[in-house]
Amino acid sequence: MKNKNLTHNQKQLLAPFVAFELTALFIAWADIIKAPAFRRGNRVTWLLISLIQPIGPWLYLKLGKVKE
Repeated sequence: MKNKNLTHNQKQLLAPFVAFELTALFIAWADIIKAPAFRRGNRVTWLLISLIQPIGPWLYLKLGKVKE
């Protein structure tokens, strides 16, 4: 099997996307931990779903978060 490391340019292109996804994950986790109720599911379910990258945090923010 060949070693397929990313080049420096590829890493630079991926960095903003990784930062964006990690930010979304931490925002979702903070909201899940503080939330008193959810539109669908429960706290444990949404914590697990939010780990599914790249769509988990966005699913929570769209489908699970109670809109005020």
